[in-house]
Amino acid sequence: MKNLFIAVMLMFQVDLALSNDAVAAKVIDKVVISFQKQKNPEDIQKSADFVGQFLQKKLGLPVEVLIPTSYGVTSQGLISGKVHVAYMDSLPYILAKTETELEIIAVEKRNKKTNYNSLVLVAKDSPFKTLKDLKGQKIAFSSQTSTSGYLFPFSELIRQNIISKPDQLNQFFSEVIYAGGYDKAMLALANKQTAAAALSDYAFEGAKADLYGTELIRKDLRILTKIPGVPTHLIAVSKNLPKDLRTKIQKALFELAKEKPELLSSVYGAAELVKPSKNHVLKTEEALKLTGLESKAFVK
Repeated sequence: MKNLFIAVMLMFQVDLALSNDAVAAKVIDKVVISFQKQKNPEDIQKSADFVGQFLQKKLGLPVEVLIPTSYGVTSQGLISGKVHVAYMDSLPYILAKTETELEIIAVEKRNKKTNYNSLVLVAKDSPFKTLKDLKGQKIAFSSQTSTSGYLFPFSELIRQNIISKPDQLNQFFSEVIYAGGYDKAMLALANKQTAAAALSDYAFEGAKADLYGTELIRKDLRILTKIPGVPTHLIAVSKNLPKDLRTKIQKALFELAKEKPELLSSVYGAAELVKPSKNHVLKTEEALKLTGLESKAFVK
């Protein structure tokens, strides 16, 4: 009887191993990669297509590139398994990883750092010196889906005890505008439609600032406050992909970034791709916790 039991168990283990091998052998017939939407869709499409062709050669698999109209589409694509790799912001990543297993295989490096500043701008001749001085004024946030142009300045108001909970935001400011982009938020401020605007530092300073606004616009504006720690864009891959394929994708992306650094620079303004730290999105998670908001409230 004991020998019979052992034989049955061995047969079961063999069947299980064969079943697992069958699952592993179910090789992905194509890799789908989603890119973060950007101000100039033609530029991102051209670069995305190039990346797709490069990866296809390196992986030996067809590669399809997508540029969704919203962050939420990318998150849902990862969750549903229709997207395997995503170049994305920390907010949609946090949303997606609550529903599916993901691995961050690369992050952007800007100015030798893997984080950057959120800025609150005001007119150069305005009397405002601190965020607290903006009480009763109008503000333009970049959008309700922006990490640097909304979440971080929002959480900073709470961190400084200027407001104590999310529903006080509209009480502190006389009016809150969601401009629809860094450029539009800055333009609203320049046109004196608002007293302040929130956006990313690279949209106001540095080599790629002209992508978001002219020097003529920027010269009459100044930085009221900087909020550090915004995680740079990241590249996430679904853990449903075989480990060796995930490794190949990571290696190919690093090779591409090294061979064609102008791709990152021209589209996203990043200098290079590097391996992530374990806490890359920690500051975004902390900002979400501080505001009491959930990532799904931002990602649309």
